[in-house]
This record gives sequence, structure tokens and C-alpha cells, in this order.
Amino acid sequence: MSIGVFALKIGVIGLGVVGLTHAVCLAYKGFMVYGVDVNAEHIQLIRGGRPPFDEPSLRDMLNEVINRTLHVFTEYDILRDTDLTFIAVDTPTREDGTQDISSLERAVKDLALVWREKNKYSVVAVKSTVLPGTSRSLAKIFDKVNNGGISSGKVGFAVNPEFLREGSAIQDILYPYRIIIGGIDEKSSQGVANLWLNFYKSVGKVPPIFIMGLEEAELVKYVSNTFLAMRVSFANTIANICEKLPNCDAQRVLEAAGYDPRIGKEYLRPGPGYGGPCLPKDVKAFMRFLHDQNIKSPLIDSIHETNELQQQKAIDILVRELGDLKGKVIAILGLSFKAGTSDIRGSIAIKIIERLLKMGAIIKVHDPLALENAKSILGNSVKYCNTIEEAVSDVDSISIFTEWEVYKEINPKIISKRTLIMDFRRVLSTEDFKKLGFRIYTIGLSPKT
Repeated sequence: MSIGVFALKIGVIGLGVVGLTHAVCLAYKGFMVYGVDVNAEHIQLIRGGRPPFDEPSLRDMLNEVINRTLHVFTEYDILRDTDLTFIAVDTPTREDGTQDISSLERAVKDLALVWREKNKYSVVAVKSTVLPGTSRSLAKIFDKVNNGGISSGKVGFAVNPEFLREGSAIQDILYPYRIIIGGIDEKSSQGVANLWLNFYKSVGKVPPIFIMGLEEAELVKYVSNTFLAMRVSFANTIANICEKLPNCDAQRVLEAAGYDPRIGKEYLRPGPGYGGPCLPKDVKAFMRFLHDQNIKSPLIDSIHETNELQQQKAIDILVRELGDLKGKVIAILGLSFKAGTSDIRGSIAIKIIERLLKMGAIIKVHDPLALENAKSILGNSVKYCNTIEEAVSDVDSISIFTEWEVYKEINPKIISKRTLIMDFRRVLSTEDFKKLGFRIYTIGLSPKT
């Protein structure tokens, strides 16, 4: 990679949240980027300047670069002359905890075929989340299809995991805490490192860049996500303790504990449990990996167990307060796994709705962005409400699962006094609702507080 860095041709395979946001950011800083995705509909949307998902700032940035420094296709041939190609396809976790890397293997094979006749040195960099040892196996698959490009030194191979949060993905790419690169050899690592070094010089702030082995880089991603999930489960454990003690508020307890710089405040808030497209699947995959390696991990196991119990808690409270749920009308406010996105992958609300439906409950749902996505899973089994007032009228219970700002402004006058309110995100004023005579459950708050 001796050519000028901005003359580099960068490939990105998989234009989901990870792939597209990286492609746009690189193109926005002047790199020539070629994106590939097998979903033709998504390619058409992107070519028209419309991302196939919600992400702040992405649409404006995409419209600045599409068909200029960013070009997208469904065919791999466009990657023939790229100098560095990132692979950012999904690696979902199956029910048994095993990781499905079939899409990743296909991407590696297809790229290997296209690069068979390459004369210049190029690097493959895996951004997909993969368990330790996976990338080394993928490199062997690449070599077999490519007729030995990696083993002969004509092709480099590296792991460059992402650490993005939906709703702040652009910010997380431009100003990351660190960059992790694991290479099959030093030349591979340096090829990826040089790209990011020049990218961040153009941003104006270069983050710490850690260069390590393939397995180490793969493990960093799982260490990070499992630790964050552990913090969520720990916060919920403290919340459950506070609910049993007089005059205790978990929010105050955890906030005070978080001021210790050794602990910190991030991911230390009580809620219905961790959800989303990353933490649940990564914890389950890591648990299965440790089991298959015959490594005992009671701490990791308890993270998942605590999260499952926290989700069941919502059902248990409803049964305790309302009795048999058959025929009971329950409003669920918030379907996306976090505010600011329409993404319902790993949504705790969806999981709980499915359990409630099996118990015979009648469900009404509201979400500012996620109603259409929810229909693909829930179909006609629930009533979709376009307004909060429609959702909360004439119901036996209201449960808040996503911390949308609009839920903080709910007018008590539109809710019947017989309605049980369950606030799993601490968005309502418990004191105000109690003064008005409502039954309200607030997570992490002692009933006597």
C-alpha cells in the first residue's frame, strides 16, 4: 500500500448499520469507497440517498457522497481493484448459542474469487463480530478459493472489530475510544492501521490504535460487550434489592457508586434488561464458546440468567397485580430496543408481548418509529396505536419499555385510575402519579420511598 492514502480504493461488503456507516464516513473524508450488498432493494435506496435504517446524520452525509466518492453494487466484481476491503455482514447467534457465520463465509469466498488474478497487495479486514479462532479459519477458506493469496503474501488478512452504538454510530466512528486491529501478520495489521491513522488525522483526533493477534482482537469485542451486559445485569440486581428494602432508590444508589472513577456511570441504570442486536447474541455466543472450550464461567452464565429473570419479572408483576391475564388489555409503550431508532432486533418489549399473547392478554402497542418493523414479527396479533392517548385508553395496565422523550410528557388525565402503570425506564414522576391515586410500579424503587 505505497500509493497515496486518499487514492486507496476501499471496499465494504455488507451495507447494514456497521458497513454503511463506515462506508459513508470513509467516503465523506475523501476515500473512494465501493460498497456491496446482496439486497438489491437496499442498494436502490442507498443510491437514492436513503439509508435503509434510521441513524442520525447518516442521510445528510450519504447524500454528500453517493455516486461521488461512494458507489454501491450487488456484484462483487466492483471490488476487483480495491486495496482494502472490509467485511461487515451479520453473524447471528442461533438458539443453541452457536454462531452462524454462513454469510461471512460466503462473502470471504466471493471476494477470494474476485481477487484471484490481483497483482497488487490488498488486505481483507473482518469487521463482523466473530469468536476467537474464526478469522484464522476464514483465512484458510480464502486461501483455498484464492489459490494461496494469503500464504504467498499477496493478500493480507486482519480483524478490525467495530464498537458502534445505534443512534450514535457516526459519532462512534469519528471519535472512537480506540481502534483494535488483529493481523495474520505485521504487514496486514499495518495496512489497516495506516488507513485509520490517515482517516483520523483528517478528523483531527487520532484515537489509541492497538495492534495484536487475530484471536486477541476477536476476544476484545466479546470482552467489551459481555462486560457491558454484566453492568446492566448488576444494575438490575441492585434495583431488585432496593425494591425489597425500605426507603431505597436504586437510581440514587447506582449514581453515587458510579462517581467512583473505578466504576463509572455507563450502563449502570436499572431497566427491563439488556436487548438489541448485539449484547444478547454476543453473550449467548460467548457462553457457548466457553462451554465448547470446557472453560467454566459461572460469572458469564449469571449475566444471561439475570437478564432472563429480569424479563420474566415484568410478567410476574402483572400476574401478581392483575391475576389471570386472559382477556386483560395491556398497553406496551416502546418497541424499539432503545430510543432514537426503529430497530426491534433483540427488543425486550417484543419478547414480553409474545409471552403475554400466549397467556391470552390483549395487547395495544405504541412506538414513535418502530410500529412498521413490529408488524413483521407481531402481524395482526396486537393493536397498533398511532397516538399515546389511543394506546393507554381503557386498558388494565401500561408498561413502558423504551425511554422515548414523549413518554415523559404523558398526561395523567388520559389514563384511568384503575390502570396499573409499570415504568421500567424511570421516565414518569412516581411521586406525582401516586399523589393522583395511581398504582405505579417504578423499577428499583422501594414501595415505601
